[in-house]
Amino acid sequence: MDRPAHALCLLAALCFPVLAAEPVGVLQGVGVFQVDGNPVVGNATLLEGSRVESSDSDAELRLKSGSRLWLYTNSAGRAYARRLILERGAGQWESSEGFVLEAGGLRILAEGGRAAGRIALVGGGRIQAVADSGVLRVTNPAGVTVARMRTGMALEFEAQQKPAVEPPFEITGCLERRPGGYVLADPVTGVVEEVRGERLDQEVGNVVEITARLLPGVKPIEGAMEVIQVLRLRRVSRGCPITAPSPAPQAKPGAAPAPAPTPLPAPPAGMSGAKKAVIAGVVVGGAGAGAAVFLLQKKEKQQGTISP
Repeated sequence: MDRPAHALCLLAALCFPVLAAEPVGVLQGVGVFQVDGNPVVGNATLLEGSRVESSDSDAELRLKSGSRLWLYTNSAGRAYARRLILERGAGQWESSEGFVLEAGGLRILAEGGRAAGRIALVGGGRIQAVADSGVLRVTNPAGVTVARMRTGMALEFEAQQKPAVEPPFEITGCLERRPGGYVLADPVTGVVEEVRGERLDQEVGNVVEITARLLPGVKPIEGAMEVIQVLRLRRVSRGCPITAPSPAPQAKPGAAPAPAPTPLPAPPAGMSGAKKAVIAGVVVGGAGAGAAVFLLQKKEKQQGTISP
C-alpha cells in the first residue's frame, strides 16, 4: 500500500470512533445499571445503540430528540436518537411525533403530536400496551397499522407464529358508506379500513364480521388506513349501535408514576363477538386486567426513583 493510502486508512481509523461516539442522550437514576455491559452508578452518557439494563431500580433515559423513557426494574433496551428497542421487561415513555418504540417486532409511534404510554413484554410473544395521553399508532415491521390507541386504551398484541392459512385481516365493525367507497371501523383496535367487495351496499349500517386480504400499494379513501378486499362477510347484527365516548384520564406527560388508565370499554351491544381482531397477521385484543396487573404493579420505593 502506498503512503498516501496508508495515511488515509490511519486517519479513517482514528476518526471513525469519534464519529460513532456521538451522544444521543443521558441515563440517570438511583442505583447500579449496565450500559453496554459496563456497570454504571447514577448517571451515564448514552451513545447511538447503547444497551441499557436496569436491575433493582428504574432507569430514566433522556434523549436529545426530547423523548423521555423509563425502563422499569429488570428491564433492558437499546437507545437510539429517535427510537428505543425494548428487549426485556417493561417501561413507559413520552415522545413527540417521529420517535419510535419497538418491541416484539411491533413499532409504536405518536400520531399528530406528543403522546405517552406504557409497554410490557409479558412472555409467549405477547405485548401489552397502554396509551396514557395522545394517540399511539401501532404498526407491524412492514408499516401496516394494526391498532390506533386513544388515551386510556389497553391492548394486547401477539404475532401469529406460523403463516396464517386464512388471510391476515379478520375484523368486526360497522360498515359505512363514505364519499368514494365503504369503510369498516374495528371497535377493538381503532383501525379504519377501506373495504372493497361485492354487495357491500346491502350491509351499510349493519355490524359485520369480515375476512379480507390487504391490497398493497392501493391508496385508501380519506379517513381509512389501508384498502382490504373482502373474501368472506357475515352480518353480526342489523343496525349500528351509538355509544358516547368514554372520558379520557388527565395524564400529565412525563410525570411518574403514570395514572392508571381508563379500562378499555366493552364493545357496544351487537358487537360482543368483537373481542379480538387479526390485523396483518397480528392478533389484537383488549389487555384489560392483564395490563393492570403487569404494567401498574410498581412499589412505592420504585416510583420515587424517577425524577420529575
